[in-house]
Amino acid sequence: SSGINAEYGQFSDLQGYYRRKTEEVATISALLAKYSDISSVSDDDRTVLNEICLDLGKIQKLLTAMDTEKDKLAHTIECNKVTLARLDILKEQLQEQQENIPKHMPTPVSKNEEVQPEQLVPQPEITKPQQQSVRFEEERPPVKTRPVPSAGSRIPSKSKKQKLTRTTKVPVINPLTTEEFKSLPKYMLGRIKYEQINSMIEELNSVTVSKYKIIDTPVNKLNSENMRRFNRMTEHPETKDTAGMVWFEVEDVKDFASVPTLVHSFNKMVPILRHCHRLRQVRAGKVERYVVLL
Repeated sequence: SSGINAEYGQFSDLQGYYRRKTEEVATISALLAKYSDISSVSDDDRTVLNEICLDLGKIQKLLTAMDTEKDKLAHTIECNKVTLARLDILKEQLQEQQENIPKHMPTPVSKNEEVQPEQLVPQPEITKPQQQSVRFEEERPPVKTRPVPSAGSRIPSKSKKQKLTRTTKVPVINPLTTEEFKSLPKYMLGRIKYEQINSMIEELNSVTVSKYKIIDTPVNKLNSENMRRFNRMTEHPETKDTAGMVWFEVEDVKDFASVPTLVHSFNKMVPILRHCHRLRQVRAGKVERYVVLL
């Protein structure tokens, strides 16, 4: 655009120069025609004056054409400025999209990998409480029936009771989508970036898995460090809001996060995770608990 403006300025200067010269020649010609004695002018001089008048007419037409071209050039410059402004906006949008490419993109299903109707397995219906939270289940040993002793046979001795083992199904906190990120209020988002939120969600998934792995482990198999963590996690009793649900505390983030100082970033992102229905905050006495939602 700077080059176009420079050429446009030179064009205007040249046009002004010719216009001034034309006005000067026209003034001189008018003075000669008004105050000179036409009879005393020779034929050669009169011919020269007529040629000058013709040249003045041509120059006037040329200046008029130059004015038209100048207007067209000015209109073209304005259109180019509007186009450049639109290209700048498009460049900023593309750069923002490039910086905020999500790590978790759904993989497209090819035609060869499409599931056939006969391959579909009916899924059990999910009730509303199961959609909001996850309750851990206990694997119960199969019920053994006592054989009826026949005549003359011995009654088999009772085997040792099989211990109940509990395995908690820890849900996965889904990452935020780009649509959810763009819908967040600016006061809540601040300077937090899209990648930081999803990285925090990955850390929280790791924290919940590590926590319930210790809870599901028999006490006699825990080392001293994990025993300390187990005592801390079971120090406060369950409440009606967290009973049977998967949840964690800030102390769990400090114990199991890859970076101990991650708890500061977690406190800033709690409103975002609550707003997007990833967590539910529950107070149990003086302790804040965060329930994982599906």
